[in-house]
Amino acid sequence: MDINIENLYFSYNDKYILKDINLQFKRGNIYALLGRNGSGKTTLIKLILGLINYNHGIITIEGKSTKEILPKELSKAISYVPQYEEAIYGIKVIELVVMGRNPYLNLFDKPSYKEYELAEKALENLGVGHLMQKSYSQISGGERQLVLIARALVQNTKFILMDEPISNLDIKNQHEVLKKIKSIAEGFNIGVVISLHDPNLAMRYCHEGILLKEGKVVNFGEIQEVLSPNTLAAIYDMNFEVLSTKKGIKFITS
Repeated sequence: MDINIENLYFSYNDKYILKDINLQFKRGNIYALLGRNGSGKTTLIKLILGLINYNHGIITIEGKSTKEILPKELSKAISYVPQYEEAIYGIKVIELVVMGRNPYLNLFDKPSYKEYELAEKALENLGVGHLMQKSYSQISGGERQLVLIARALVQNTKFILMDEPISNLDIKNQHEVLKKIKSIAEGFNIGVVISLHDPNLAMRYCHEGILLKEGKVVNFGEIQEVLSPNTLAAIYDMNFEVLSTKKGIKFITS
């Protein structure tokens, strides 16, 4: 199963936010979506999810346009991890994760033992099983992100889209969450598209990169080829230098 985007345009108030987007996402890979604020990263994610409609072009999953797929069926193919989610006050972690099974339930169905078992397993796999009976509002930021990823996992989709899921985390938790994401993508053959700000994290944890500037893709391909001082300078309008380390290269501003 692939996600294909061809000749995609999206405008708002007569202004183009995305222009001539052509991309392909495959299962098992992590795709870093990089660009300045306002470059179109969040808009692209919302278009793929079917939350907003594009003006021109097409997005297909297994050759079928997302506009022809019912929302409930699309939710069985693609799940979403937001940057932040204000959950219902007092809701327990386990209940929030079980909500990921909603696409498989009828309107008035209650989650069965099977749904709870899947939720417990997802939390355990992410190392946060001990949190399942705690209130979501009372756990840390890093724990919340892992819980939201667990909810996406129980949705049993082939792709997970993540909109800046680590932007509110400290450095240690950024790495911990990205390690889990990489393990999930490779272990479960799930395609992950993740919006990031730090090119060093993209280089370390992602397989491919997409560089967006003013609504256009300026580079797309293997992460080592996409990220360079020149390409980053073109995106962020500032100079970068390369620092070689034992674990690979790092980009620093100059």
